[in-house]
Amino acid sequence: MNFQFTKAERLTKSREFERVFHEGKVFKNDTVVLYVMPNDLQHSRLGLVVSKKVGNAVRRNRAKRLLREAYRLNKNILTTHVDIIAIPRHPFSSDLKLPDIEGGFKKLLFQITGAFPHEVSRR
Repeated sequence: MNFQFTKAERLTKSREFERVFHEGKVFKNDTVVLYVMPNDLQHSRLGLVVSKKVGNAVRRNRAKRLLREAYRLNKNILTTHVDIIAIPRHPFSSDLKLPDIEGGFKKLLFQITGAFPHEVSRR
């Protein structure tokens, strides 16, 4: 099992973000909103969008670190290859810890797996 988060596993281009925003499904809980769309790659990819509503730069960076880490530790749950855009919901409290985020994030990943069961599967 690979727990690395490589550059290939990141959404980087604005057209990739736009495609997921316009064509993807939405999954949400009280801390995060995920836009998800299947891809034709051999891996899933994650993109992060954090608005200034979350707080100052320190809070925004903490939110990104927590979401990135929650994804990295639980990406093996996904049985399909998808592009995910994660957006922390306002207010994203600065006192949240990784276990607080990770529990809800795992549930959303299981929902994603159930929503795209017949898409490109892992080999």
